[in-house]
Amino acid sequence: MNIPHYTGKSIVAHNGELDADCSIGYHCISKPMSFDHPHSHDFPEMLCFIGGNPEDITNLGAEIEFTLGDEKHVINTTAVVSIPSGLQHCPIVFTKVAKPLVFLEVSLTRIWKPAGPPPPKKKPVKKQLK
Repeated sequence: MNIPHYTGKSIVAHNGELDADCSIGYHCISKPMSFDHPHSHDFPEMLCFIGGNPEDITNLGAEIEFTLGDEKHVINTTAVVSIPSGLQHCPIVFTKVAKPLVFLEVSLTRIWKPAGPPPPKKKPVKKQLK
């Protein structure tokens, strides 16, 4: 499956295909990007950031700013972030990407749906002159 903001093909099982209380998404990232909308889920989620070189997956080759609750963290080596049910997370900002990396999401739910679209931007109120 091609998803526009990822590189190449992604593999997803978000609609019960695994016949288990688990869903996954496997994606490749090769340029800076971000997930801006803070949200939470009613299930635990693990987000894996893995170096794309199969001979050394520990070399992430990227820098990622990751917000969990009110805390911002910087990831610059291969990591797994375990997010408990109900914990707000994002933005996730891939600030530097020197080489492709794997972004693997594992959610402990049979059916995964996006948390919803970002809230609409407020339009400035124009005052009418009388």
